Amino acid sequence: MRDTLKSIGSFLLGICILVGVMFIVMMFIKGGVWLSERVYPWLVVLTAVALFVVILVLLPLAIFRRTRAFAGGGIYLASYVFGLTLWVWSLLISYTIWGVTGIVIGLLLGGIGVVPIAILATLFHAMWSMVGQLLLVTAITFGTRFLGIWVMMKSEDHDHDA
Repeated sequence: MRDTLKSIGSFLLGICILVGVMFIVMMFIKGGVWLSERVYPWLVVLTAVALFVVILVLLPLAIFRRTRAFAGGGIYLASYVFGLTLWVWSLLISYTIWGVTGIVIGLLLGGIGVVPIAILATLFHAMWSMVGQLLLVTAITFGTRFLGIWVMMKSEDHDHDA
């Protein structure tokens, strides 16, 4: 009888722990969405400024050997601004279209899975312009990251030749 009561108690404790963990995860997701809603407008402005700085300042500086390392580092840093904006935007899109389920699936895919989940959600809901925008920002993010690395490597190649 005592073993049976112990088993029932352990089972109930396990259920309570599971419910508690699910509650914490749910609050984390709801809090992340709440924070993302407040941060996203600022990120859009920061992204616009970073894009103009990359195009108008850093790309011309990448032409000159003396400023190439600085330009490459700046372009590389800007890619993280683009990536953060993309991730937050994807989080909001995933939550709006597929709810908590979409967010959980995206987070289970290593966190970065929120972006492909947002692309899939907009694709399945025939939101073609948003699919294009998500793909464009993804291309800008990785394009500037690889461009920044390439420009910095070109700067190092010149430093070793001299």
